Amino acid sequence: MLTLRPYQEDALACVTRAYGRGISRPLIALPTGTGKTVVFSHLVKQRSGRCLILVHRDELIRQAYDKLQEILPGVAVGVVKAEEDEHTAPIVVASVQTLGRTKRLDRMTWDFATVIVDEAHHAVAPTYRRILERAGSFKKRGPLTLGVTATPMRGDRVGLEHVFQKIVYRKTLLDMIMAGYLADLRAVQVQLHADFRQLRTRAGDFVDAEVANMLLQADAPEHILAAYQEHAPGRKALLFTPTVHLAEVMAELFTNAGIPTECVSATTPLEDRRALLHRFRTSETRVITNCGVLTEGYDEPSVDCVIVARPTQSTPLFTQMVGRGTRLYPGKADCVVIDVVGATTHHHLASVASLTGLPLHALRTRTVREVHEDLEQVEERRPVITHTTAQAVDLFRQRPLHWLKVEELFSLSLGDQGWIVLSPDKEKATHWQATLMSQSGELTELASGYSLPYIQGIAEDHARKVGAGGLTNPKAYWRQNPASDKQLNVLRYLRIPHAVPLTMGEASDLITQAKMREAVLRAAERGSRASQRVPDPQA
Repeated sequence: MLTLRPYQEDALACVTRAYGRGISRPLIALPTGTGKTVVFSHLVKQRSGRCLILVHRDELIRQAYDKLQEILPGVAVGVVKAEEDEHTAPIVVASVQTLGRTKRLDRMTWDFATVIVDEAHHAVAPTYRRILERAGSFKKRGPLTLGVTATPMRGDRVGLEHVFQKIVYRKTLLDMIMAGYLADLRAVQVQLHADFRQLRTRAGDFVDAEVANMLLQADAPEHILAAYQEHAPGRKALLFTPTVHLAEVMAELFTNAGIPTECVSATTPLEDRRALLHRFRTSETRVITNCGVLTEGYDEPSVDCVIVARPTQSTPLFTQMVGRGTRLYPGKADCVVIDVVGATTHHHLASVASLTGLPLHALRTRTVREVHEDLEQVEERRPVITHTTAQAVDLFRQRPLHWLKVEELFSLSLGDQGWIVLSPDKEKATHWQATLMSQSGELTELASGYSLPYIQGIAEDHARKVGAGGLTNPKAYWRQNPASDKQLNVLRYLRIPHAVPLTMGEASDLITQAKMREAVLRAAERGSRASQRVPDPQA
């Protein structure tokens, strides 16, 4: 019997309490590798009546089946997939693709007391909804319908609230790393001479073929191989690409470099795939390249390197790829994540920094755990923020770009590049200066000795030049979306009071102000000449 961990017990308790309050379609969000299958298997054990478990990959069917057999020995578990049709069993593990067919739907007896949707971020798709409607999940007295996922959001921005009523329990990747349940992450970025802003976006992410062409034009395969040889030599790695062709190119390149590498794709026969994965498990093969095959449902804890050779704007996709390397394994100190980015900063790209809410500059030399522990020490030395206002100052409200006021400073966000900071001249009140401030507190003078309107124009021109338009546009569509889980987690970590509900724009402003204060403190501690001209908001 698999013993529940404390957070798994808490998750089950939250589901039970929520169901008692009338929430019949709750959602649990737990990172990959933290035992979502174990959680819902124990829920099945606790409840009476029949249970239907919906999955969308062969690997997930087998995982669920094995865990149920281990936790509920002696209870019949049936599988509905392709030629298998054990639909009368007390517990049914069903492939969504198979059960979604009309004949299979009509054949099923719909008397389930519990319905579980694995990888629940897929549940808004028509096939899932058709099955859930037949199960009665949307009826007032329908079955308890639990969704479990590592990514309670979708890259195409379609909300899961169309299916699930509330996230009743969640833990972030950072939570689980710091608690010791997941492997630490070490981030390595491969800088390419490529501008991903030129790529078209479809359904919330780049067009795969265009990404692959740009990567090949920028000699990405050679750069990725060099990064692996320098930062992760000998590690067991999964390499993700946007196209099968690029996966094949990468496999050939690594093999020619003397690294045992194989490629798997959707067209790889099942028996060949199983043999390949067995060679990988036994370390006969050190690297597997793939395009969308091992993103979800693949469980190999010994993986200690993930190579993301497909820049993406999709946080769920990036989370799934990185999650293949976060499981604990004997002798595994951490997982190296090699991430391909462009030389031109693109603030929409998913990365280890965006995933954890930790500063990008700090992750370049330290692991996630090391950076988080350092920030905790800084937090202990700093007074708790009791009041923060996150709104554009009236003086700047009519400007075309989104300005924030941090104490007596005015700032314009440049994403990972930091901020443009406007401050009054100490000696001449009518003169202002514009300073570029990095997130580490490094200062570079942009302009000085001008009136406020003129210095504003200089600053805004610079922001447009470096491509910060999406961040600085006060009318950008994303600002009105609900605050993301990652943003709320960062706000809790920084102890920043905030209104409820909170928009993504409001949350971004609060986080920006907090990070800028931290950068100003770093600049003050550095005691540089430039920092003396920037008033300290904590003074």
